[in-house]
Amino acid sequence: NSISGNRYKWDFGDGDSILTTQRDTPIVHQYTATGTFTACLYTFTYLGCADTACGPVQAIVNPLVDVPNAFTPNGDNINDEIHVKGFGISKMNWKIFNRWGTLVFESTSPSVGWNGYYKGVLQPQEVYTYILDVIFFDGKRYQKKGDITLLR
Repeated sequence: NSISGNRYKWDFGDGDSILTTQRDTPIVHQYTATGTFTACLYTFTYLGCADTACGPVQAIVNPLVDVPNAFTPNGDNINDEIHVKGFGISKMNWKIFNRWGTLVFESTSPSVGWNGYYKGVLQPQEVYTYILDVIFFDGKRYQKKGDITLLR
């Protein structure tokens, strides 16, 4: 049973999972699509016994995307990278350009952000432009264009 467990695996039913050694660990999971998912908790004991508890989890996700307008890649670990922020993103293509139109960064994942470098060199403090194309989980397409200020 789960009381005598020493290892736990949460499977959220959407392809994501987490391993923990704490039974009472508060687990927070962000679903990226609307739907009903079967979440399971697998418990393992020192003796190799296992137990499983599963249940349905309903998620309602309102597709949304945005990009911050400034960041400070100065090495202080605060706003050193800029990322696309959003919910329900299925696919994306984000391109950032300098004032001469040179592509200095490109990403296809919200988890991959720009650190202010291009070809190994930290770029100057100035305004950069971007084009973000997104396809949400429901198939809707969205394009956003804007400016990002690199501050030091």
